[in-house]
Amino acid sequence: MTALLRTDRPLRRPPVWLSAALALCACSVQAGRPLATDDAATAEAGSCLGEAWQYRARAARETVRAPAGGRRGGRELGAEHAWIRPGAGVRGSGAVSLKWVPQAARLETSAGELGFGLKIAADFERPAGASLRHAGSSALALATLKPGPALALHLNVGLARARGDAPAAGSAWIGRAALAWTPTPDWLVYAEALGNGRAAAFGDTVLATGVRRWIVPERLGLDLTLARERGGPRTGGAGLGWYGIGL
Repeated sequence: MTALLRTDRPLRRPPVWLSAALALCACSVQAGRPLATDDAATAEAGSCLGEAWQYRARAARETVRAPAGGRRGGRELGAEHAWIRPGAGVRGSGAVSLKWVPQAARLETSAGELGFGLKIAADFERPAGASLRHAGSSALALATLKPGPALALHLNVGLARARGDAPAAGSAWIGRAALAWTPTPDWLVYAEALGNGRAAAFGDTVLATGVRRWIVPERLGLDLTLARERGGPRTGGAGLGWYGIGL
């Protein structure tokens, strides 16, 4: 998730849980919910995917839709749009991204299948009473290790920049790590940690867990997530992912 950058501008900010849920996924449009950590894989060339989810905490909610499409050469173009309710400070946000995972970056090792990729993204936000504006950008290195058919480890490391007034504005490292387990073909279970070097801009450390139930194997999945920013309230989320559209 992804498109909203946490700021200390002279606006009434959205709830803390919303910043936690989105900011540490900053500048990244995901290609595999329920994980916020991105995998080193893309949609197949000529196919599309569509994902939608909602975060809730107390009386606030945030709804996101995120389509993406695969291109030749291991590329994927993604977009994301979010509605925030109540939107006292920021009414909405968005992001666009390009992910590249070349076939040559996939290796067979003694530890399992290993893949690498790169992702660049730009984020936008729409403050209350103002037009859409550029909110930040990022560049990430992606890695995925699959020790076996039922287990995958994902790692994202890179730099992000948030625009705005101090102390929120500036650049910082961002990192995400996730472990995903598929106990049966119908279920995915995961745990992940999201961190960064500038909490004022991107929020504090977030720990999350979640599950996916495949309604149609590898095509249509239902997601449930639970996350918590350090020192903050829990955030619940539900989503739906549709994959392989056009194949």
